Amino acid sequence: MRVPCLLGTALLGKEAAMACTVAVETVIADHYNNQIRALIENGGMEHHKELLEIISKFRDDEMEHHDCALEHDAEKAPAYKFLSQVIKGGCHVAIWISERI
Repeated sequence: MRVPCLLGTALLGKEAAMACTVAVETVIADHYNNQIRALIENGGMEHHKELLEIISKFRDDEMEHHDCALEHDAEKAPAYKFLSQVIKGGCHVAIWISERI
């Protein structure tokens, strides 16, 4: 999802590419947080300790990308809110599909 999104938004300028990054990383971080909550509910912190550490690190890495994109003017993209919502919607669809295949 990330590469086609970045290529498409890059045509709209650097800010749009950064907006794409913010949107994608937001959805991915939320997805990781949902996975973390589910693991804690299904066995607790100790039972899934190693997996929780890995997922938490991945989530933190995604949030670094998110924060970097904000620092590089993501919110100055043309129609930022609209663009962000469209991209987030696409990410949710991609996650939904990946959970079913």
